[in-house]
Amino acid sequence: MAPRGQPRVSTKPGADPTDIILTVSDARPHHHQPLNPWLLLQPPVWVTYLWWALLVASVIASMAGDPAAVCTVAQPCQPDAVFPMVVALVGIAAVAFWWAPVAALVAGLVYAALSVLFDPSISGRYVAVAVGAASLGALAILRALRAKQAQFADRAAEADLGARALTVRETRRVRPRGWAVAVVPAIGIAGLLLVAGSLIGYQNQASAEQAHVDGAEQVQAHVATYADGDYRQVFVVENGPRAGERVPIEVTEELDLGSERVLLFDPRDQSWVRLTSEPQGYTNWFGWATLGGFAAAWSAGHLLSRTRAARQDDPPVIHRVRAMGDGRAELTLAGSTQPIATVWLGTGGPSPLAGGGSVPALVAGPVADGSWVSITTKAGPLPVVGPLRATHRWRELGVGTDAVSPRVAATLDRIRGAGAALRRIFFVAFGCFLLWFSLGQIGPTWNAAHGLGAPGSFTVMTEDCSGKGPCHHYGNFVSNDGRHSFSDVEIVGDSADVGSSIPALYEGKGETPDSVFAPGWKGFTENGFYVAIGLGLVLEPLGRSLGAFLLRRRPPSGRHSQGGW
Repeated sequence: MAPRGQPRVSTKPGADPTDIILTVSDARPHHHQPLNPWLLLQPPVWVTYLWWALLVASVIASMAGDPAAVCTVAQPCQPDAVFPMVVALVGIAAVAFWWAPVAALVAGLVYAALSVLFDPSISGRYVAVAVGAASLGALAILRALRAKQAQFADRAAEADLGARALTVRETRRVRPRGWAVAVVPAIGIAGLLLVAGSLIGYQNQASAEQAHVDGAEQVQAHVATYADGDYRQVFVVENGPRAGERVPIEVTEELDLGSERVLLFDPRDQSWVRLTSEPQGYTNWFGWATLGGFAAAWSAGHLLSRTRAARQDDPPVIHRVRAMGDGRAELTLAGSTQPIATVWLGTGGPSPLAGGGSVPALVAGPVADGSWVSITTKAGPLPVVGPLRATHRWRELGVGTDAVSPRVAATLDRIRGAGAALRRIFFVAFGCFLLWFSLGQIGPTWNAAHGLGAPGSFTVMTEDCSGKGPCHHYGNFVSNDGRHSFSDVEIVGDSADVGSSIPALYEGKGETPDSVFAPGWKGFTENGFYVAIGLGLVLEPLGRSLGAFLLRRRPPSGRHSQGGW
């Protein structure tokens, strides 16, 4: 008799001796059985927080040790092209670490290299060296852990047994389809468009700025206010045709109150004004290009890995797989009933294996967290479109490593279920808020797109960039016929510098509005984007819950309903 929990091979009476049936015990681990060693080869959850703390420490060290820049007319401070790239890399390293640790560590390594080479802060350079060393060390450790996982998975199965246990009916290549297949190419295309748009935007903005500088006039001014929340200070012009005018300018370093400065005015564009010692920082386009480049590179690597996995020529090993209703498949090592990983299937609809229980499968490729494999069942190959993701990925598995009681396991399952439910409730609530905010503006933005409403002029008085997303511009609106005049209203669908005026439309019937709308389709397009996001946040969790409810109420049918072939 085979040991408990190990595969057992048998043949039916009168059957071909090569027709081997593989059966795996469904017994759950008892109190004193350890957790699956494959799952234990995972970095604990505190690694993520340690990585975030290191990134935050590097940013603080760079800001604290950054020497104060002295900008003069003779030696102006030039725009920093490296800073927006560093910001983008830090964001990628922090956000992507939870789902794609390799990409995050590579971003951290590039961020460390740029900081060491270009950071003016000495303390920032020292901490950047630590970030680079941590990135290289984490990459090496992660590679070693994945190699150990693959070795353990190979020992849990037998290649010869797996090759003889399954007689594949269909060997033609499966072409994945569905939304899961389109996501990665769409990200890559969006990344390439972002790179191209950023380079074009930089070229256009740099050319426009240079044209303003070439035709500008110099005037004397003094600082009249301290810097506000948006780091803007007001300057009072002392000479020239605009003497006595107060103009707000965004500064890189707060200037002393009353200090004398030289400004540049473009007589062809009254809204353009700059400090001669601090040219416009138009290099933010390099940050967007960095973000788009990483997205395109990640997409290309994803597609290349998927193509290589579909052509795996490694000796296959026998494991078990169970397709779920949400487009994923659970993988179980031979001799175990504990799912160790999931993979996404690009089926374009419900999988034929959904609801059929766990079935034997041939798996080619390294079975490790983040690795790509090909999976073949008796019905044919499965359209795998994503890497293996460990079931308990990035969670602390040290609790109960030696012994886990059923009560503790049930408690942990309830906690995970409650967390998933709270996440869905949050997404639905946030989606409802977006819908409530955006549905009320469909009519006004539609009318503005068609030029309907009371035309007038909107003068920008203040700019608020403190929140998430784009800046908000508030000011005064006066209709052309003089019938409507409102103060402290927001302009939707357009923006301008403080003090400048732009055309706008009033879409009300005499009541005091919160917003006026710029003519054109921009406001309607932005509002439609918020509607789409709100619908997605509301419908996705509801659809997933409804699907799970229907699958639970409808028992499986067909030849998979017994859990076998």
